[in-house]
Amino acid sequence: MGLDVSHDAFSGAYSAFNRFRQVVARATGGSYPPHEDGVVNPYGQPASWWWFGDGYHSKTHPGLFAFFMHDDCEGEIDPETCRLLAGEMEALLPKIADVCSPSWGHIEAAGGFVAVARKWIAGCRAAAEEGVPLVFC
Repeated sequence: MGLDVSHDAFSGAYSAFNRFRQVVARATGGSYPPHEDGVVNPYGQPASWWWFGDGYHSKTHPGLFAFFMHDDCEGEIDPETCRLLAGEMEALLPKIADVCSPSWGHIEAAGGFVAVARKWIAGCRAAAEEGVPLVFC
């Protein structure tokens, strides 16, 4: 059992997808649950929902907001949000390379966190170009 996302954007364990979101969150300067010890939420939101770093929120980065807030087992991301998400995540690639933790399992098999991010970006762009949603199943 695991997560498959259309357009070859992601295929792996739910735990691998969660680790991927944790690394992307660290690249923004934020955190994604489960949070590391000592992480403080300066924004007053429940810790389970804190992902954004300084200057990152739903208005400035709606694509990343959708990525972090989306259910990890079903649903879809619309084509316009996919287009935004691809650009926002692509801008983070150098930071993802800097903050990624050692990979194992499905992330390692896919080439590591940067490769997974590139594959996610390509899947988002493919969905956007086709004018169809990225589908989680």
